[in-house]
Amino acid sequence: MGGPLTRPGEFTRGADSVASRFSISRFGGPTTYRTSTVSVGITATRIVGNNPRRVQFTIYNRSVNSIDLDYVSSVTLNGGIPLSASSGVATSTIEDDGETVVGEIYGIASSASSSVFVIEVMRV
Repeated sequence: MGGPLTRPGEFTRGADSVASRFSISRFGGPTTYRTSTVSVGITATRIVGNNPRRVQFTIYNRSVNSIDLDYVSSVTLNGGIPLSASSGVATSTIEDDGETVVGEIYGIASSASSSVFVIEVMRV
């Protein structure tokens, strides 16, 4: 017979949740996440810091300006990974990108005060 079912209105957290079991299988252990909003300017701005526990991140460009990303602080406009205005998304997972997912990410925008939304997933 199958395991217990979650009915509408019931929420399962911790080791019993489907997401938790998936994270343990995919990333080798339980995970947690954090979100942040970073204002990227016309000079290099650190978007995420070095985090050896990070297994995935996603960066969404919420501004009307173009943004370029790079793993070095010398990122230049039109010289990095492009995030198009208002809809650009960059995602990196340890499975696809290896060690690069734990490093710092910098951004530079075509205009000051360009907002990005960041989701980081980390092993706990």
